[in-house]
Amino acid sequence: MRIKKIGLWILVIFLLGGCSPKTKEDLLYDVQKKLNQINSYTCKAEIKIHGNKDVQKYIVKQWFQKPNRYKLETIYPKHQKGKVTLFDGKRAWMYHPLIEQTFIMEDFSRSDEQNMFLGYFVKNYLESENVQIDQKTKEHKNYLLITAEIPGNHIYFHKQILWIDIDTKEPFLLEVYDASDHIRMSVKYDEFEYNPIIENDFFNIR
Repeated sequence: MRIKKIGLWILVIFLLGGCSPKTKEDLLYDVQKKLNQINSYTCKAEIKIHGNKDVQKYIVKQWFQKPNRYKLETIYPKHQKGKVTLFDGKRAWMYHPLIEQTFIMEDFSRSDEQNMFLGYFVKNYLESENVQIDQKTKEHKNYLLITAEIPGNHIYFHKQILWIDIDTKEPFLLEVYDASDHIRMSVKYDEFEYNPIIENDFFNIR
């Protein structure tokens, strides 16, 4: 009986040791593997633009297709509802419902709008020489925080911090900071879907 008890305790200790919490590096590997598998995604996003005096809030629908094609459709505020920006990787088509006019911008590849898309964060993260990893708990959920620099030495768009839900491996929040470490933009993701089927002509300029 004593031998059986000792054997049981050894088994328990072995199992507990095998279930030890993952390190930040382990979690980063899991998240990086998931992010690298992104070919497309859709989501609803709450965007806050932090100016020097006030904060502007928008709710949009996002579509993204690798490597750099995207569509934005504004849901809120009411006076911009239905506004659409469509980027095919080189130029952008924009529709403003309030004035019922469309515009085409030939040079849109370095637009600040790109900073709110997860696909561009992944690109910056892979190219960044300085990557920081942290863990935080917020509202009883655990997140992995990945900080990456934004190329170009832009004074207002210096670095990005992506919050990833450790349990679901889905993005929760993307924050953009300026060179003085003040937040300039935050994107809170909702209804996120990895790799939906998006037809190739979905991003074609009309």
